[in-house]
Amino acid sequence: MTQINATVPTDAELIARTLGGDGGAFGLLVDRFQRKIYRVAFAIVRNDVEADTITQDTFIQAYTHLAKFQGRSEFETWLTRIAINRSRDSLRRRRFVSLFTANADGEPEGWVEPVDERPDPEREIMARQLRTAIERAERKLSTQQKVIFRLRHYEDRSLEEIAELLGLRSGTVRAHLFRAIHKIRQELAEWVTAREEKLQ
Repeated sequence: MTQINATVPTDAELIARTLGGDGGAFGLLVDRFQRKIYRVAFAIVRNDVEADTITQDTFIQAYTHLAKFQGRSEFETWLTRIAINRSRDSLRRRRFVSLFTANADGEPEGWVEPVDERPDPEREIMARQLRTAIERAERKLSTQQKVIFRLRHYEDRSLEEIAELLGLRSGTVRAHLFRAIHKIRQELAEWVTAREEKLQ
């Protein structure tokens, strides 16, 4: 019968070992959290190369400032906050255009890319029109609204989790999310209506 290894070091132990000069200890922390941090970054920036860069930058920053980590929150939470801040910086530098879809009530369901192997001029026109609408909507969202919207709808984070990560109150997060959805719905209302009429 295989025994469970009870000697897996905790985050706190690995941090202490890293600060004590153990070069391999921080590598174990990277292995432990790398995929989670990548998912958070990708959920916000929606670009795999950029998410990889943000992930690397997050761990570099965490390593260089590890002595400042006071353990008031979980190490994963601290890492995630760094990743979110890096992702915010990325959003400020670049515009990432995604395609938005809404359900019958106009509520966001996710972000999709139009994939159709058949050459269809009408579909191409609609895709271009949607991209234009999204660009307008994106320009009207603040960086804070983008981050909150994407953490909620790409990462499926609860309002309470987002509030903790951003250092905000849940009510403030809810207000930002509502405003982001409202702005996007306003910009896409005409496109969604036209699309639904064509599908009927």
